[in-house]
Amino acid sequence: MNQPDDSNSIQRARKKVKVGSARVVSSLLASVTLVGAVSLGVSWKLVDGVAQSVTPIASSTELKSLSAPIINARRNPQTLSQDVRFRTLRSQLTALGNRLPTDSCLIVDIEGQRIISVNADASLLPASNMKLVVAMVALDVLTPEFVFSTSLVGKVNGNAIEGDAYLIGGGDPLLVTGNYPVTEPYPTFNFTRFENLFDALRSQGITQIRGSIVGDESRYDAERFSPSLGLGIKGTEVGPLGALMVNDGVITGNPIKPDNPALGAATEFTNTLQNNGISVTGTPKVGTAPQDLSVIAKINSLPLSDIVAEMLTNSDNNTAELLVKELGFATTGVGSREAGLEVMKAKLVEWGIPLDALTFVDGSGLDRGNRLSCSSLSALLAKDGGFGPTGLGLAIAGQTGTLRDVLGDSLGAGKLRGKTGTLTGAKSLSGFVPYAADQASSFSLIINGANASNQTTYRPIWNALSDALGGFSGSPSASELAPK
Repeated sequence: MNQPDDSNSIQRARKKVKVGSARVVSSLLASVTLVGAVSLGVSWKLVDGVAQSVTPIASSTELKSLSAPIINARRNPQTLSQDVRFRTLRSQLTALGNRLPTDSCLIVDIEGQRIISVNADASLLPASNMKLVVAMVALDVLTPEFVFSTSLVGKVNGNAIEGDAYLIGGGDPLLVTGNYPVTEPYPTFNFTRFENLFDALRSQGITQIRGSIVGDESRYDAERFSPSLGLGIKGTEVGPLGALMVNDGVITGNPIKPDNPALGAATEFTNTLQNNGISVTGTPKVGTAPQDLSVIAKINSLPLSDIVAEMLTNSDNNTAELLVKELGFATTGVGSREAGLEVMKAKLVEWGIPLDALTFVDGSGLDRGNRLSCSSLSALLAKDGGFGPTGLGLAIAGQTGTLRDVLGDSLGAGKLRGKTGTLTGAKSLSGFVPYAADQASSFSLIINGANASNQTTYRPIWNALSDALGGFSGSPSASELAPK
């Protein structure tokens, strides 16, 4: 029996290994392919499911028609517009913010964006920026259409008034004679012409009053000044206050105000009557009118929106204080400073403005105990927007009121509308700068410190702010940047 050839045996073994290896590799490849296919299938179903649930942005034809690439800032024109326009302004305001004295605050808002905020919640002495609080609350509580009424009551008998005629004050702060505004540094406008009462009597044929003109100021309390007000301010910058005031309490031809403004009003009316042919037998006095007397004549003020405009433009202190008392009277029946201030605080709470940093002592802002923050003022300005009664009632840079001789050489001249404020150690300016027919930036700036009211301190800051906001443009707008 012959033995097998060793070389043949080795070759047959090698063939078996090759075949086996090929089968293993084939099996492995088949497995990998199957797993990959399954995974790919699952992934495709997942992606396909997501794709089915998303609304396509555009077809390929539509995409070709777009003038700007898909990944392009113009696809968000509002953001791009603000970025382009705000960039320079932010740089200017940041430089301005770095120049502010330590005890200062500054906020600028545009299109819902806070462009700069410096010490926003600091509690600072606001001076006459307090009038912005009075304006906004009065317009809300009393309404812009509200009017003050001044009436004359008594008993008419033929061409005469028998006995005393009572001049009843309704709180009108702008009741003036025709010759009074020209005597003022900032002439009163939007006023109620006091002589209209005389005209009403003459039209009824009345030629005599057989008694006195009695001034009735019972609508409000008899507090003439805020108790903590400085002596140098009483009677010169504000008051004496009362519900019946004519010419801010001044009697024509008399440099000294009477302590009781109602007596001054009765005296002024008596003189007007006698100088124009209606005799008055009694001397002027004060008192409260009996309830059974009839109204002989009545004059109404212009709407509150016009009165607020005069108060803000000229920084009228008496108007601010009487509005505070009217807020108290209208809400609680008590025409007092304290009652009115409580109404103001309650309204700010209702509007979501925190009172933590705020202190209200008067309405004019003359009292040094008042405190406001830029954030509180900014919130109030936002409620007006720049085109409401408050925004439109502000002084105009280089043109009117307390800004008549200020900022006339800045880029904000003729555009910036602001409420000024000045006390020793305090200077404030808040308001709006329109840059389009229906858009305006808003700003609030309060500067406190020993030199705050010196022109060398505040004028460069005011000018820089006016230049920055006055040079701001609404272009390029979102519509200008949007793909065409």
